Amino acid sequence: MTKKIKFLIALFSLITFSLHAQNKTIDYLSIPGPIKMDNKTYNLVWSSHPNENYYKQEYLSSNENIEKYNTLTLIEFVKGDFDLKDVVDQKVSELEKMKQSNPVVNYKTYENKGEYIVDFLMSENSKDGKEILIAERNIYRYKVITVNGSKGVLLFAISERGYKENMEKFFNNLKNNSSHLIEVVGNYKLPDVQLK
Repeated sequence: MTKKIKFLIALFSLITFSLHAQNKTIDYLSIPGPIKMDNKTYNLVWSSHPNENYYKQEYLSSNENIEKYNTLTLIEFVKGDFDLKDVVDQKVSELEKMKQSNPVVNYKTYENKGEYIVDFLMSENSKDGKEILIAERNIYRYKVITVNGSKGVLLFAISERGYKENMEKFFNNLKNNSSHLIEVVGNYKLPDVQLK
């Protein structure tokens, strides 16, 4: 595996279970906000640009909290000449590895007109493994784009979470509406990204 792909996967693999340090939120990707999707409005609440090649922005509804959200939208961009199939294959490999120690982990991949979607479920479990503390469904849409003359991978994603107190509702909703969110993310008109 090339060094570039390893670098990209390390970035896109950052699990959203981690907490965010408060810092000034900057719209590094010049995306006119808020993002409106599936009858919800998401505002930019957190951003990061830790190196010259990587940009990440997270969006929440006004009544949500970054540390215990129900639905979050994120947009990431990584500069570089990547093969999208390799990126997706690496994500699948990462999920397969997680699945070995966590039976909740599950995923499906879809390809359409050179774009890919990875729909996956993961969880944070109690130390004894008997209880799900957080269940998280993510739908990652990957596309190769050119921004400011630089080629790279755009990740547009939505993340939904269930917590101990609403876990049954979360899984029932997932069971009854699993394809709806895939259609929402897949049909969403991706924003025009410009780097600051």
